[in-house]
Amino acid sequence: MKYTLVIVTVWLMVSGCSEHEIDIEPFEIAFKQPENFPEPTYNFKNNNITTEGFVLGRKLFYDNKLSLNNSISCAECHNQSHAFTHHGHNLSEGVHAGVTGTRNSQPTQNLAFMKDFTWDGSKNQLFDQPLIPITEKVEMDETMKNVVAKLKADAVYPELFQKVFQKEDAISSVNILSALEQFMGAMVSSNSKYDKYVRGEAGGTFTELEKKGLVLFQQKCATCHSGELFTNQEYINNGIGENPALPTETGRARITSPNPFATVEELKQRDDYYQFKVPSLRNVKVTFPYMHDGRIVSLKMVLNFYDDDTFPKITKMKNLDDRLIQTVNGKEILGIPMTEEEKTAVLAFLETLTDYEFINDKRFAKPE
Repeated sequence: MKYTLVIVTVWLMVSGCSEHEIDIEPFEIAFKQPENFPEPTYNFKNNNITTEGFVLGRKLFYDNKLSLNNSISCAECHNQSHAFTHHGHNLSEGVHAGVTGTRNSQPTQNLAFMKDFTWDGSKNQLFDQPLIPITEKVEMDETMKNVVAKLKADAVYPELFQKVFQKEDAISSVNILSALEQFMGAMVSSNSKYDKYVRGEAGGTFTELEKKGLVLFQQKCATCHSGELFTNQEYINNGIGENPALPTETGRARITSPNPFATVEELKQRDDYYQFKVPSLRNVKVTFPYMHDGRIVSLKMVLNFYDDDTFPKITKMKNLDDRLIQTVNGKEILGIPMTEEEKTAVLAFLETLTDYEFINDKRFAKPE
């Protein structure tokens, strides 16, 4: 079944205007299922994406009021120019100076097609995913109660919420999260050179090197980075190894453990210890650094890591994914062997996954 929102043109208030000085601008938004994508997982029945809801969610996404002391917004760690990741930061600093988080910021794209969210899958609904950064002490360190109070005291938000949710006094935690869900759910990246290539559209002509890279990618990488989302959405241990700077990191084990008070040592005994979600490779050229903790700074270094020939090397933990263990002539080989020529071709292909239309789409940008 196709999910398409008819393009609607409405007149919207530009953020930053006072209650008595409201400028207006024409604006369009549409959610259309890309023909080469799987069916979305987004629940349109519970929270249908509307133009008004999208714009309210966008305003909230870029508003510092969602954080303690009004110091940072969601966009602080999710920059559009880099597919809504934190360019150049392995771990992002939150509202408290000198205090960083424990995970690399993930791209905010194609979330309407994901089964669950975050590196460890701690949320299975896009609706409540923003609760993590808003309330996490090392990120925005705010409470939803305080956010509601700040928005109610704002000159513009009460009217905006009333228009979107069709009732007075509409500002609530649920409606804040609903608006953010609409904005993030509509952020579809599907117009890369690769997409145009597979759809036979103008601008999708591959070079011979890119074609070679696609074939190699399908042979060596696509068991995990599969399908048009370029992720099988599984949780695996990819051999990156424990980060001594983050001694409490346990990956997926923290989420699946029946004991919420389990120690790190206890979680290390679980089969899913240090497993993380296979990331999508869409826009991967611009979403560096890489891995759950941003430990690897370039795509070439990622390929070197999997080729197991330079630092960092693959660590053979007890639950290292079987797809990264091979036996050749009786010798165990870890990773994905590649020649330098093969790496060059794969890198050329990965660049075709960059969606320049998405990262330059003014509809997703900070409202002026």
